[in-house]
Amino acid sequence: MFRTSNYRELVRLFFLFVLPSIGSQLLSGVYIIVDGYFVGRGVGASGLAAIGLAFPFTVFVTAIGAGIGVGGGALMSISVGRGRKFLAERILVSMVSIMLCASVLTAVVFTPLCGTLLSLYVVSDEVAAFAYTYAWILLLTSPAQLITMSMLGAVRNDGFPRKAMYIIVAGVVFNMTFDWLLVIVFPLGITGAAWATAMSQMLTAVLLFAHFAAGKSHTRLLMKNLRPSKILCRKILSMGISPFGVQVAAALTLIMHNWQALAYGGDLGVAAYAVVAYIVPVGVMLQEGIAEGIQPMVSYYYGASLYARRRLTAKLGFTSAICVGLVCSLLVYLSDMAVPNFFSLDGEVAQIAARGILLSVPLFPFLGIAKVCASYFQAVGKMGNASLLTYGDPFILLPTALWTLPIFFGLDGVWLAMPAANIALFALFIIMWRREERVKLPLANSFI
Repeated sequence: MFRTSNYRELVRLFFLFVLPSIGSQLLSGVYIIVDGYFVGRGVGASGLAAIGLAFPFTVFVTAIGAGIGVGGGALMSISVGRGRKFLAERILVSMVSIMLCASVLTAVVFTPLCGTLLSLYVVSDEVAAFAYTYAWILLLTSPAQLITMSMLGAVRNDGFPRKAMYIIVAGVVFNMTFDWLLVIVFPLGITGAAWATAMSQMLTAVLLFAHFAAGKSHTRLLMKNLRPSKILCRKILSMGISPFGVQVAAALTLIMHNWQALAYGGDLGVAAYAVVAYIVPVGVMLQEGIAEGIQPMVSYYYGASLYARRRLTAKLGFTSAICVGLVCSLLVYLSDMAVPNFFSLDGEVAQIAARGILLSVPLFPFLGIAKVCASYFQAVGKMGNASLLTYGDPFILLPTALWTLPIFFGLDGVWLAMPAANIALFALFIIMWRREERVKLPLANSFI
């Protein structure tokens, strides 16, 4: 499925995998925005602020699923590239085993903690109650979210990127329908929004798992292989460190921004950041779509020792990330005031949100390149490089910017922190990729 004989075929295969992945991530962004739209209409600014506070804690569940799905999926592709189909099937079984265990643990461990974690924020009683309700419901039903993220990576690496996208489309449709019913038709407020998200995730998880259970996949989930391998489980978890870190980084980013927005802008600052956090991740998700789209190809070419092809795939990814980032920046710049209105905000909070959106514009081109580079290193098993790009941002660069810039610029510094951190991350990418480029490619692996 990944074999190509010339440059044109590789470019076609690149878009065959990347476009559905971008589509899936875009739809995931729409998924999030839909919640915000209905909550803004049905609950108001307090509801948006509550979701902004609660959402980061649910992202940790997404992180575990992404680690299993991308880590195991990369190993599946490498095994197929080496002609070891049986090993790919054993990897799939081990992925399912980890996924099922993790699903139970997340629901049991995270749900009781949500109240304690949310109490760290000093907000109004109304916002605090809304945030607790939203977080509790989503964490209680977190197995569905974890299974969705795990199996999405497995389906994509099985060679069905479009099918994965279609299932995400179905999830968005489910979410929109349930949001309309439970927030507008039956005005259940924040509770309705939470259950709408939870039920759509349950249905999406069933559809993704059915891909393998129905026997229509390239990599089969066979009963005789149901005994997981401890070695493979450890390898999956090792390979999944980088994508896990990407999602954890997103959660930490949201938590730190919420904290500083609250410190420098109060409840209005948190509500404004909730809007920014609905829009900015859409651009981020598009970049992640490119990164995830190239991963099966890079892993396969790495497994098959086709060095020229995997390097060319990475460079196509970099070019696409820059183009998508520039388009995202332009669209965000042109829609700064329209966005708060879409979420039914007005007055001072709308002005604050619009300014936050404008100051986030420089983020996208730099972020996309770093994400593609991290995905490349993860796909070829260079976990040290991938982890440096993944963890350097949320643990070093972003905290430094987020706690320094507001001292000089106030609330504006909160909005400027992420672009500043990603410009520094881009400089780190330049150093790492130039070092990678010094490796000579064997002539035998070039296109002839």
